[in-house]
Amino acid sequence: MDTIFDDHNTLTQLKKIEGAFLALASDNSIIDDFPTIATAAKDYVSKSSQGYNDDTEIAFLNLYCEIHRSGSVYSSNEREQLDKKNGYFNHPGGISPLLHAKPYIDENTVLADLGAGNGLQGLLFQYLYPHQQTLQVELSTEMIHIGKKFQKALKIPEDKVRWVNDNIMNFELDEIDFLYLYRPSKPIKDGIALYKNLQAKLSNRNRSLTIFSIADCLKDFLPVQYKEFYNDGHLTCFSLDC
Repeated sequence: MDTIFDDHNTLTQLKKIEGAFLALASDNSIIDDFPTIATAAKDYVSKSSQGYNDDTEIAFLNLYCEIHRSGSVYSSNEREQLDKKNGYFNHPGGISPLLHAKPYIDENTVLADLGAGNGLQGLLFQYLYPHQQTLQVELSTEMIHIGKKFQKALKIPEDKVRWVNDNIMNFELDEIDFLYLYRPSKPIKDGIALYKNLQAKLSNRNRSLTIFSIADCLKDFLPVQYKEFYNDGHLTCFSLDC
């Protein structure tokens, strides 16, 4: 069976992601708090030294998940706000969106991750494809604190990432060119308000936009001018040309 490492078109990005993971796993300020990252990294290095196969791929994805889940901390007030909108907690978006994003991000791109958690996915977009700015919108102050440690370990300049500690419903989308989100809430009951909020903000734009939506619930709320151009059952992509 082919692994993700067998695709020569994305091998360069995968090797860069590997480098990012190992940089995080060797940073003392991170592994002191999250020693399981170092353990997962050790397992991956051991397996990858023997070549890239199914076991290596599993170890790589385990390392990704271990880093992604680090610091899933919300105060009682923050958790209450998430519960009110039927919000999700810390689901990893996966490697696929990182690999598919290359044609849609350039040096002038302003990218936003709504519900960024510890910011890993947004940081990897910036690490792989340096662009004007990554906007990390996250409710948890502790998750942002951890994300800033990740940013420092990856040597991403401070001005390349803006951390926004707020409810994503309060964040305006006018300045962005690329929107990334992993189903921030269930589109039921109070969760529908979030999608109505996004619908209003995504209407009447005068700036082109690419949307990468994981476990998509946005499609039914998008204005008709947004065109779906990719869907693999996990990642759904839309574009608006202005």
